Amino acid sequence: MNQNRIFRTLEDVIAEKGEEWRAPLEYARTTISDKHLSDRNLIRLTKGRCTIPHLELMVKLLYMDSKERPVGIPGIDQFFKVVDYSEFALFDWLEAVTYFSNWLEKENRKTPFFKMLGYLQCCEESPENKDIQKNFVDLVEEMIKEHGYVG
Repeated sequence: MNQNRIFRTLEDVIAEKGEEWRAPLEYARTTISDKHLSDRNLIRLTKGRCTIPHLELMVKLLYMDSKERPVGIPGIDQFFKVVDYSEFALFDWLEAVTYFSNWLEKENRKTPFFKMLGYLQCCEESPENKDIQKNFVDLVEEMIKEHGYVG
């Protein structure tokens, strides 16, 4: 599979990544309004090593965000803004969001998507990451263990 291919439509994603992507993409398209997740951003989420579970989790988080914050900057726009200015790649962010979301679930906790992004961004900017750059998920795990999460 050519991971550098430019997807222009959802059908391009399905043609390149496989038919199993059709249902999650259609679910995303019918669940979240275009205002909160445009086709362009949905396609962007699927780039590189994004997996179907990553996509499904992001759709869930973005749906909840659109209900909690129906006005203002959509969560997906904030997500890509943070990713674009990050030293970590999209896949690393998807992995970190997945790890953090799983941790919250194990702890029977919830947090708004914007707060989750803020916490992950703080992890990236932490002194623990500046001295020796770490794998993003390992860094998030270390930060949660050392500092916890209030949110």
